[in-house]
Amino acid sequence: DWQRITIQNVIARLPGTQFPDQWVLRGNHHDAWNHGAADPVSGMVALLSEAQAVGALARAGRAPRRTLVYAAWDAEEPGLIGSTEWVEKHYVQLREKAVVYLNTDGNGRGFASVGGSHTLESFFDEVLGSVSDPQTSVSLGERLRASRAVNGSPEQREEIESRSAIRINPLGSGSDYTPFLQHAGIASANLAFGGESAHGSYHTLYDTFEHFVRFRDPGFSYGVALADMAGTATLRLANAEVLPFRFAGLVDNLQLYVKQVEELAEEQRKEADRIN
Repeated sequence: DWQRITIQNVIARLPGTQFPDQWVLRGNHHDAWNHGAADPVSGMVALLSEAQAVGALARAGRAPRRTLVYAAWDAEEPGLIGSTEWVEKHYVQLREKAVVYLNTDGNGRGFASVGGSHTLESFFDEVLGSVSDPQTSVSLGERLRASRAVNGSPEQREEIESRSAIRINPLGSGSDYTPFLQHAGIASANLAFGGESAHGSYHTLYDTFEHFVRFRDPGFSYGVALADMAGTATLRLANAEVLPFRFAGLVDNLQLYVKQVEELAEEQRKEADRIN
């Protein structure tokens, strides 16, 4: 079906009281391939719950210092179209004012998953340490460390002992953080839970409410946890005296990537020699 239709991005702004020209952006898409209970509605519900709480704080006289911009993107599934068009349209303004973009797409139950710019690594280590896991009642960071200590690669297990901050995953592409990070160069992160919600419903007509509440997140406990984790990050960024970027984590990760590229090149040389 190649008909053209109008897409709708829904944007809400809450002006900052002290730094109105510094923007913290929160977003997720609202379109889906089919019913979309997990992808994207589970992430959108967390975003809306967070925004509702932020609005209540503002009405009680506790508005954020920096401007908050909440976005519900359209046409993500056919190619990140809604967010990309918006970033391109507002590119100059975003380059001047955007501090960070936080994304929450589909969600499940299990372990905290944080992918993002490595300048935010220390910041998210603190966030993970201050939010509780609903299943175990330990912090999200403590549970994630335990998971990597048991199930991680040898390198991950070694890092649990030797590295103070939890290493966050690098962002490639695949959701609406892409134009902010890859096109506009804005520090970004994608937040979710997973690892205990294998489902087989991704991008199918089985991604329904009934399937989600039975298999993905019964009781919505990890939906609440996602709103808690993302909301904590959003408000800390919006209210920080000094923006919490730390570049030691970026340097460390770049060194790791250089090492991995060198090892890959050497492996490919050896494989080419073997084949020849």
